[in-house]
Amino acid sequence: MSAPSSSKEKKHISKKCPECYEYMPLEAKVCPACKMRVGKIGPHGMAVRLTEWRAYTICMALWLFLAFYIKWAFF
Repeated sequence: MSAPSSSKEKKHISKKCPECYEYMPLEAKVCPACKMRVGKIGPHGMAVRLTEWRAYTICMALWLFLAFYIKWAFF
């Protein structure tokens, strides 16, 4: 009889980049093909896309600047 398999057993041997669909090792933090930062592996073998907080912060700052400029220039 074989030993019962544990629930934490690895199901995948590699993960796929969500941007270019290139296979990469499970430990990879950056896709070797497109240089996109990736996270942990999802349930279907795809790497999780990391949130670009810097881009969101810059976007919000620019919207606030635009709102203040419109208020200053027109009101």
